[in-house]
Amino acid sequence: ADLGLISSVALIGFTIGVSIFPFLLKKINRLFVSVLGFLLISFGHLCFGFFPFWITLLIGYGFGFGIGSGITYGLALYLTSSLDNKMRAISIGIALGAFALSGIMLPLMLGEWISKTLPNISFIWIGFVTFFIGMICVILISFIKLNISEKAASLSNDKIPLDISFLILSIIFFLICFSGLAVVSQSAAIASSAGIDTSGYATSIFTIGYLIGCLSGAPIAEKIKERYVLIGLSFFTFFGVLGMLSTSPAILFLGSALIGLTLGGVGSIMPVLLGQRYGPINISRLYGRMIIGYGLAGLISPVVAGLLFDFVSNYSLLLYLCVSITIISFLITFTLKAKKEKI
Repeated sequence: ADLGLISSVALIGFTIGVSIFPFLLKKINRLFVSVLGFLLISFGHLCFGFFPFWITLLIGYGFGFGIGSGITYGLALYLTSSLDNKMRAISIGIALGAFALSGIMLPLMLGEWISKTLPNISFIWIGFVTFFIGMICVILISFIKLNISEKAASLSNDKIPLDISFLILSIIFFLICFSGLAVVSQSAAIASSAGIDTSGYATSIFTIGYLIGCLSGAPIAEKIKERYVLIGLSFFTFFGVLGMLSTSPAILFLGSALIGLTLGGVGSIMPVLLGQRYGPINISRLYGRMIIGYGLAGLISPVVAGLLFDFVSNYSLLLYLCVSITIISFLITFTLKAKKEKI
């Protein structure tokens, strides 16, 4: 329960970090923002590493690492959004795909070492390595020449109207994230309750789908009409959740892959759609606000999933709820007015 609380705090911290990134960029240039982000990540690990107590884990990892990760995530999105039109979408996909890939590769590469090392010692090593890699990134960032100046970005960001279209996109984003996170938080248990012996594969297959979604979402959003992309997100999530109701391993794992695909895809698709509607210069600021929905979904969905399981002693009610939510997100898509022009 305590570790669950720390993970929730880290998620809150991540959401805060992404949300405050545009404000930080306005006050200090991108070089100092990058230094701040990597220092917070390093501090978060070293704080618990040198002082291994529950409170230092909460403050260091929960807030330090969480906020630092959010800031650097926002920075990566800002840098990729500032590239020219030919490179922007694929760069967003690669950057967000790297975020997902780290969740696959690092446990494979470091899992055995971490299991044999004292927690605080592993935190110290990770903290120093992160600091070293972070400073290399800072040096590289200092040589990057952007198409959009930081001064121009901050001036434009102050004038963004939050219209009904942004609200609709944010609601769709929240609903897709809620359905995806609610199911993935219980995916292994859902598979196990369906009598599937290899239930642990559900989470692994979800992660692979998530990575593919991150890499492919942004380029697809650039090529296909906005409404069709949003319909696709609801469509795949709908059939993914239906697949999780099956007792067939093949269908259930396919459902897990589809949910991963849409949850990863929505994260790289929405920045592109925001850029098309409001201009690339405003992606970071607007997505920083929209991602609050991801944080809320991440906090609420596991709680709702647990309560519904306790109520009926199975996951069917949760899955039917998620099916209903995807239908709502599908219908809401048709209330979105077409953008006047593609930027």
